[in-house]
Amino acid sequence: MSACEAAKPALIVYGPHVGTFLTVCTDNRCPVHDPRQAADRAANPVPTVDAPTEDETGEQTAARKADYDQRQAEYKADQERREATRQGEEDRRHKEYEAEQERRTKQQKKRTATFERIIQNAPPVFTAAHLRVLLRALVNMDPYTFADDLAVEMNGDDENDRRSAEEVLLTAIDGLADDKLTGFALHLALAGHRSIPKEGENDHLVEAEAAFTPKEKPAPAKSAGKKLALVKPKKATTPTATKKAAKKTTKAA
Repeated sequence: MSACEAAKPALIVYGPHVGTFLTVCTDNRCPVHDPRQAADRAANPVPTVDAPTEDETGEQTAARKADYDQRQAEYKADQERREATRQGEEDRRHKEYEAEQERRTKQQKKRTATFERIIQNAPPVFTAAHLRVLLRALVNMDPYTFADDLAVEMNGDDENDRRSAEEVLLTAIDGLADDKLTGFALHLALAGHRSIPKEGENDHLVEAEAAFTPKEKPAPAKSAGKKLALVKPKKATTPTATKKAAKKTTKAA
């Protein structure tokens, strides 16, 4: 690595080269090791003082110095503007990163809850559709890590336990009740699919959710029909009836 002002010694503490010292650059915007910064420096070089001529007068020296001071001030203002722009861009990217991380954290919690719900609601017997989803998940799981990860999850990270991952899982299977076997099979097949899949990958957890915990369709709402009240029509008042009523009133008086 080429030397720079931000170069520091570092010690490798993990991996095949553990214990090895090497020199690393600690400046994210190092003009030596960052191609973008190097290109920016090349396009915007630091102003330098012009060399004086042999017959330079005092006025020419003052003018040369004034020109340098002006170019230096313009360069400094331009660098401050560029730094403010870069800082604003970094802040924007950091906020986007934080928002994305928060979104993924919520999504992961939701997926973990879905996984646990599938295991808890495992049917005692698998149908053909259940088996097809289970086999698809088994085919696409990581054959190198799933047993180790699942054994640690079930048995804990016990340094005194010298059993292999396969032995831990087989012991767990032997101790299961009959009605828990399907749940263990789902746990085994889906444990490696709890994490958020990469773009373009099949989401086997979503497939299992659709197969084992289908959403119930809401029952159609019953129409609350109101009974219409029957209104009896009033008898029409005729002139004859009006005269009879008037006579009855006169007699009563």
